[in-house]
Formats: sequence, structure tokens, C-alpha cells
Amino acid sequence: MKLILKASVTHLGEPGEVVEVKKGYARNYLIPQGLASQATSANLRAIEFELDKLKAAAAEKKSEAQARADEMSQVALRFERKVSDATTGALYGSVSVLDLADGLTAAGFEVDRGEIHLEQPVKKLGSYDVSVTLAHGVQALVKFKVIGEEGEEAPVPVEIQAAPEDVADVIEAVEDAQTDDPAWEGGDGATGDDDEEAETKEEEIDLEDTV
Repeated sequence: MKLILKASVTHLGEPGEVVEVKKGYARNYLIPQGLASQATSANLRAIEFELDKLKAAAAEKKSEAQARADEMSQVALRFERKVSDATTGALYGSVSVLDLADGLTAAGFEVDRGEIHLEQPVKKLGSYDVSVTLAHGVQALVKFKVIGEEGEEAPVPVEIQAAPEDVADVIEAVEDAQTDDPAWEGGDGATGDDDEEAETKEEEIDLEDTV
């Protein structure tokens, strides 16, 4: 069914645009709410005289929605949940769209659950953000944090990595040990002096055999 939009409708269009929608959506929502009218020749001519006024009204409402989104983006929600595994931060329960809607309502922002874009419930401790679509397609980014009932925070992964100066110190220590330890000179625990002494003894034995 073709309609002429009389107001801005999210994901549909702006005032004065001709759009095609399902009959049920048109007759049950758009037309009764005064957001659109049937795309007849008479309505098309009539809306031309109202178009500037309609666009101005839409721009004002969009500005109001943006101001509301800016305020909402300053909100930092906090949820406490029971932790099932402290090492991974896994929860027994979760934080859902309903929880977020209730949290925003408590903060003074009434939103519909369909406006909150959370792909799946949050099931781990941590800090998150979620987008909320307001009127005229305006987006707000809401931050929220999930902590344990005992105040547990999300586990931080520990990475052990030696600094360059630490590696240099280790290499120097190994070299010093090789220099100070005679066992490093001979390869099998024998020093150079030991080898010379062994060769001298072998020569003495050979001389005795020849006498």
C-alpha cells in the first residue's frame, strides 16, 4: 500500500516521501497516528503546501531526540550478579534487554525494549556498551558494567613478558657463569690444563714402553 509520509518515521522515510508498506502497518499504525496518508492525487497536492511546515517539525523533533541521546550516553548503568566462576567471570544469571530497559527507566529514560540493540544476554563480568535507537533514527550509546554480588570485577588476563633489559641481564649472567666455571671450557667437564696433563702422562707411558 502506498502512503505519503506526514512525519519522519524511523527506517521508513521523511515527510513528503511516498513509501510502500503493508496494509496492516498502514491501517493499524501509520494512518491512525497521523504519520501518513494514502497516496492519492488529492493528498499529494495537499501535502505540497504543508511540506515545509512538516519538515521543520521533523527537524525540531530530531534535534530533541539528539539532545535526549546525548544525555542518555552519559548514563553508566551497574548490575550485580552472582558469579559461578571467578576465574572466567561467568555468571549464574545474565543481564538482558529487559534489565537494561529497567535500568534506563530508573535513570529517567523510558525506552522500549525494541529500541535496545543487545545481540544476546551478557553472561560475564565486565564493562559493556549498547546502542539505543531513538526517534528519527538517532542513536545513543549506553555504557553498563556487570560486577559480582561480592564486588568481584572481571578477571584481568596476566601476560608475563621479559623486558629487553631483563633479557640482556640473563644473557650476561650466563656468559659470566661460562667464563667462571671451568666445566664450560672443556665441554665434558674437563679443562684445557687437564687435557695437557693427560697428554703428558700418555707420552711418559710411551717412553717407558720403549725402554
